[in-house]
Amino acid sequence: MIQTKQSRTRFFVLFILSFSLYFNTIQHNYVLDDFSVIKENRIVKKGISGIPEIFKTHYREGYGYKQANLYRPLTLSVFAIQWQIAPDSPSFAHFINVLLYSLLISVLFLYLSHLFQQEILPFLTCILFAAHPIHTEVVANIKSLDDILAFLFFIAASLLFYKWLESKKKIQLASSVMLLFLGFLAKESTIAFLVIIPITLILFKGFKPFEAFKKSAWFLASFLAFLFMRIQVLGSLSGDKNIAQIDNMLMAAPNKIVELATAIKIMGFYLWKLLFPHPLMNDYSLNQISFSSFANIYVLLSLICYAAIIYLMFYFWKRNKIMAFGIAFFLVNMGLYSNIVFKIGTSFGERLLFIPSLGYCIVLAYLIQQAFKNNNEVFSFKNKALLICVAIASVYSFKTIDRNKAWKDNYTLYATDVENCSNSARCQYYYGLGLMKEKALLLNDGPEKTKLLQDAVVSFTKAIQILPKYSDAWGQRGLAHYRLKNYEAAIYDYQQSTKYNPSNATTWSNLGSLYFQIQRFQDAKYAYEQAIRYNPNFVDALANYASTLGTLGDFNSAISYFKKAIALNPNEASYYQFIGITYQNMGNKEQAAVWINKANQLKK
Repeated sequence: MIQTKQSRTRFFVLFILSFSLYFNTIQHNYVLDDFSVIKENRIVKKGISGIPEIFKTHYREGYGYKQANLYRPLTLSVFAIQWQIAPDSPSFAHFINVLLYSLLISVLFLYLSHLFQQEILPFLTCILFAAHPIHTEVVANIKSLDDILAFLFFIAASLLFYKWLESKKKIQLASSVMLLFLGFLAKESTIAFLVIIPITLILFKGFKPFEAFKKSAWFLASFLAFLFMRIQVLGSLSGDKNIAQIDNMLMAAPNKIVELATAIKIMGFYLWKLLFPHPLMNDYSLNQISFSSFANIYVLLSLICYAAIIYLMFYFWKRNKIMAFGIAFFLVNMGLYSNIVFKIGTSFGERLLFIPSLGYCIVLAYLIQQAFKNNNEVFSFKNKALLICVAIASVYSFKTIDRNKAWKDNYTLYATDVENCSNSARCQYYYGLGLMKEKALLLNDGPEKTKLLQDAVVSFTKAIQILPKYSDAWGQRGLAHYRLKNYEAAIYDYQQSTKYNPSNATTWSNLGSLYFQIQRFQDAKYAYEQAIRYNPNFVDALANYASTLGTLGDFNSAISYFKKAIALNPNEASYYQFIGITYQNMGNKEQAAVWINKANQLKK
């Protein structure tokens, strides 16, 4: 594929550029969804031995979610392998993200070179794409490896497919279909590529539309196999259809007209972020973006812009295949996230522009190249197109490297963004969480710790004011009150949290701990029962429930639940110790000695 010295040079220049742009993320910690899919995911933390269970369960199963609508077993399997190699090492996971992103940019150059039958435009495109700051969330957030993998598998599948068209070797076709199947297992949005592949056949391979779709129909095998697995695991095609307002603000729209108008405005906002990626924020949830009617100027501008883009795609279809492809690539991939045809789990996210932005970079690079046709030497200072693209990429790079710093950890991210997303309930929630978990809890009791916890309460309160039914914010405010020893306020907040989300096992467990501390043991027993009901594998709740039963004198049941906790976490010495103490309370000194001895062995 890389046939000349110049080609190899461009390939490695792009790899080094991409790696350099995100090198400063390697020492970062886990952030946002990294906790639910890696650090606090019991299945992923089993390492390689957890992979069979990963393929049999939904995306959030290991985090305790009862239902979900996502199935991405390949991505979780990669995280499990990473955990096996380097347990609880975010640096290793970040390194893999940066490495695969750099590889993606390099093979993207090969893919575009094959399609465009030249290397100058692909090189310029990849420079712009590699440096665009809108990608920072995908590369700096470990969880978003799913996007990188899906894109990589699509490119690899496409290149093998084009080879099969020339050679007719069945192994190339089979490998291509398998690679796209892996893309589906990495992320469901791979479905957009089922449209992109025939488009490339029409524009660049000379196929008629019917023939192009017929040739690429082989990839339906990948899709159907994925659908079968998804339905088997989720129980239906869509899985859990419930989308929370905090995840997708459109679910809180007062009516369908406002919902549609706001969705159209948000699509225009995506265009704006591509053109002017500043400021960048991790969250745009309720109420960061306001609801709008069709009388809103931004809604109308968005409609006009997309109408023009669609018109240009058809205009260039037979006149300029590169421009047509760039526009089509953007529209097809962006269409998945429009929230117009069907609702997704978010209303707006910078990460959603990762793959669609390639279309924008193709068009931008092409227009720059066409404006300056005087030199075809890519590395010549006389190549004005290269100089302009490098200038743009330099500005992008400065913004990218600077933005990466915000993704160091949850607290840094939300402390950075809260000024710009102060109207976002989730932004306020996570800022409060950072103040409490990543700042206050690292300190000994004292005025500084108290002030941080009080500030956390303020942020949680702002989140609740924006979204009164925000269960997680109620629950975390309760936890902050508990740590401030405001027990009655904590009980009220926990009760509100369980009112709006009765299946939140963590909140029930926290409420149980509070009741236990103030010696309301029957209330604690009930709270722990609810926690276990909604998450039978919640090891802390099982152990605390066992302690409560023991306090209430139900010794046999206490021992039974301590053993369930041990089955989930066999290396926790305190569980063995408590069983020994329980046997002591029953007067069985022989069994007490056995279990206490086991605890002492683990402590060594």
